[in-house]
Amino acid sequence: MSITIVSSLPALLPVGNSDVVVVSSNLTASANFRYICDVSGSTASARLKCDKLPSSSYGFFGVSKVVETLILPAVPQTTSGWQSGGYAVKANLTFREEYGNPPTVATGGTASASLIAWQAAFRQQDYNTAIAAPTTYYAATVNSDAVALKVVSNRPTSQTLTSGSNDFLSMVVNTAVTGVALRVTYNSGTPRAAFFVTGSVSGLAPIINAGPRGLYNLTAGQCSDGSAGSVNFPTQGGTIEVQIAANAAGTLTSAFSRTQAYTYTIDNCERYDQLRVFFRNMYGGIDAYTFTKKNRQSVNVNRQTYGYNNSVYGDDQFDKQWSVTYRDTYNLQSDWLTDAEFSWLQEMIYAPECWIELSGALVPVVVQTNTYNVMKRINDRLQAITVDVQVGYENTAL
Repeated sequence: MSITIVSSLPALLPVGNSDVVVVSSNLTASANFRYICDVSGSTASARLKCDKLPSSSYGFFGVSKVVETLILPAVPQTTSGWQSGGYAVKANLTFREEYGNPPTVATGGTASASLIAWQAAFRQQDYNTAIAAPTTYYAATVNSDAVALKVVSNRPTSQTLTSGSNDFLSMVVNTAVTGVALRVTYNSGTPRAAFFVTGSVSGLAPIINAGPRGLYNLTAGQCSDGSAGSVNFPTQGGTIEVQIAANAAGTLTSAFSRTQAYTYTIDNCERYDQLRVFFRNMYGGIDAYTFTKKNRQSVNVNRQTYGYNNSVYGDDQFDKQWSVTYRDTYNLQSDWLTDAEFSWLQEMIYAPECWIELSGALVPVVVQTNTYNVMKRINDRLQAITVDVQVGYENTAL
């Protein structure tokens, strides 16, 4: 008995896209024959069964939605240092045969495969092109001094933020990578040489609060130069440059893989109350955008009443409130957007998870805007967007 993988899945599998693994066997003529696929991860396992295709005797398994259940994405924390994002996990596939009367699962002649289940969803028309070179999207091995990695984001490479803003950078790695590092450069005021924030890899989805607030709150023990993140922190108009590197040591040595650099410009001048929204992007990572114009809060009230009789004679009746619940909604106004920002921010509209930062905490929200027109400056000149988000919590008035 022997089972063979005819067509395998990519090493990095975006679970939001449809893909199948094809298998064959030399025992398909056996009575009650079926293919079996055992899917396992660190948190759960499942068994799939498939009849042979009559024309070719092949078996087909679409495992994307099954391995998706192994992924446990974490809510990002605004603390400093590295953390696990949970948006990518290792999954193991074992293919077996079942046949006989009664049907019995054979214990030998199995075929195995492993992959990284990734909480990503490309547009289906872009999927084959995007996944043709999966190492573009994750760190598999250490390359020699090459900008070869991609953070799991389509964000612009530069943003203007207040010094109290949080922002997250993340990537996907495999088990060959045991360390990660964030290279930080402060470019204003008193000079400070570039320093590193290193971390060991717990899981395959390292993420760090690389925004100004996350860097400012770094302790001396978290920084490679022994100084806290607040030392020589850039002032108004200064810039911060950050870049992720991955290798066995987790530092920028002579052989490392790294992402491109991302720049934050510090601007603490706020004409209006700014609100920052975080969202899970199409790669499973966390992006954020600050709405800097006139943002307005409203309260949506749901009131239930009943007829109340205040007199035994029935001559004093009026409506009385049975229950009152309410939710907060925010109408958010952006600044003028570039073409790249317009294309990127559509991911906020269809994101599976969103949060708004209120009083330093990330509060879950649901985007209420259902239509997003992608504007281009060549056709529409300068444009801004308006987005409505509703806080996920329902409040009760007593």
